[in-house]
Amino acid sequence: MKSDRVSAIWIIPIVTLIIGVWMLYSHFADQGQRFTLIAHDASGIVAGKTVIKSRSVEVGIVENVTLSEDYKQVVIEGQIYKGMQALLNNDSVFWIVKPQIGREGITGLGTLLSGVYIELISGNDKETFNNKPFNLLDSPPLSGPADAGIRVNLESDQSGVIPRGASVMFRGFKVGSVETSDFDIDSRKMKYQLFIAKPYDRLVTQNVRFWKEGGVNLSLSPKGASLEVPSLDVLLSGGISFDVPEGSKFGDPVTTLTTYKLYEDKKSIKDSQYTDYTEFLLFFTDSISGLSEGAPVEYRGIRLGTVSEVPFYNDPMMSKTSILSYNIPVLIRIEPGRLSDLIDGQIDLAGLIMKEQKNGLRAALKSSNLFTGALYVDLDFYSDLDDKYNENETKQYGFETIATVPAGLSQLQAKLIQTLDNFNKLPLDQTINEFNKSLQKSQELMASLTTIVNSKEMQNLPKDIKATIESLNSTLKSVQPGSTLNNQLKADLQKFEQVMDQLNPLLETLNDKSNSLIFAAPKKEDPQPKAKGN
Repeated sequence: MKSDRVSAIWIIPIVTLIIGVWMLYSHFADQGQRFTLIAHDASGIVAGKTVIKSRSVEVGIVENVTLSEDYKQVVIEGQIYKGMQALLNNDSVFWIVKPQIGREGITGLGTLLSGVYIELISGNDKETFNNKPFNLLDSPPLSGPADAGIRVNLESDQSGVIPRGASVMFRGFKVGSVETSDFDIDSRKMKYQLFIAKPYDRLVTQNVRFWKEGGVNLSLSPKGASLEVPSLDVLLSGGISFDVPEGSKFGDPVTTLTTYKLYEDKKSIKDSQYTDYTEFLLFFTDSISGLSEGAPVEYRGIRLGTVSEVPFYNDPMMSKTSILSYNIPVLIRIEPGRLSDLIDGQIDLAGLIMKEQKNGLRAALKSSNLFTGALYVDLDFYSDLDDKYNENETKQYGFETIATVPAGLSQLQAKLIQTLDNFNKLPLDQTINEFNKSLQKSQELMASLTTIVNSKEMQNLPKDIKATIESLNSTLKSVQPGSTLNNQLKADLQKFEQVMDQLNPLLETLNDKSNSLIFAAPKKEDPQPKAKGN
């Protein structure tokens, strides 16, 4: 009879199988989430030894290190421990921690004894992990994916690079940093990504402008010299500042990764707000050395526009003239907004310029800085040119034109040449001939005077004068006091006084009564003295 009971010998294999299955299940159940890292090299990373940490807490380990199929990259396979899987998101960030010397000083010294390790920062992505490989960074990110703030992109076609980690400032206060700094070969532009932390992200609006900082800025102007020295950190590694141009509104907030243009300096951002302009073409006969793009266009010190291109050539121009022509073309922009800022109103500045050329308005090159030789375009009235305006030349090669005059030095040279020409036109030969004739007559007159002086009559003239003086002296001596004539005159005067004394009574009587010589005059009584007080 066949037995239905299982032989006891099968108990041991069954128990062993159950234990194996349980151990296998326990092994896989205790395992965490697996992931893959891509790196340029595996320096210091050892499979089974290099750990993964988050905030200095071990959360995983590196299990395998191999090369990619094309042997150009390192593939690192790691595992997050059970219970730590929530740290692994689609936007998590990994970087290798090792001894480094950077802007913040010396970091990672602890890895000299323990060996390098991989640091993990969890992201904000709440979607299911998609097992997409992560890039292993060589240095820690300047901001984590969970940090609150805004990221913006900048583009620049200027020379020079602002390094990763440089400061981003608003009115001198650090509000963020440069996260990436790359050169785009296709567009041939530098591209930057900035991170501006919260709450300063509200400063980034539609109308803000970004410009480069760094270096010592020395400027010379009619107001004097100005020297601006940035902080040591900005001076060594550069930086980026942003603000709203003066007089502009803040605008609405922007979304993350909005792209802005990076300007060369703060001065150039003011020019960027004048988007309404009219282009004019100028032709100069002077040298344009010292005139550069961005130079001001002024009217008696008031800025009206900007030099756009120096020199300027387009296809219609090149088809009709040579690059070595007598006139050098310069393209400028007349920006009415600059004048509107002063008068608080709109004005047709371009039309006004075209109209005033009939009254002598002209453009000229003038020096703005004697030290650097920089030039600017100056508009002013020249009264002697108001009748030399040709309306047929107001538009050339598709642009409105402004007539020009030579520069100040050329004007001075022209006036000097004109003065010399006028001097050469003077009748100098005739004047010299007349002068020679006058000199000859003067010599003849002098000869005649010499003859008169040397004549016998002029020699006898002193003798006659001497005789006349002696006769006059003899006459004067005859009337001097004590002389006979003087005594006789005195005696005659005394007799004349006596006669006048005798005639006085008669004259008084005649004064009283004019007919007293015919009729007897009444007898006068002697005057009676009056008592005092009467």
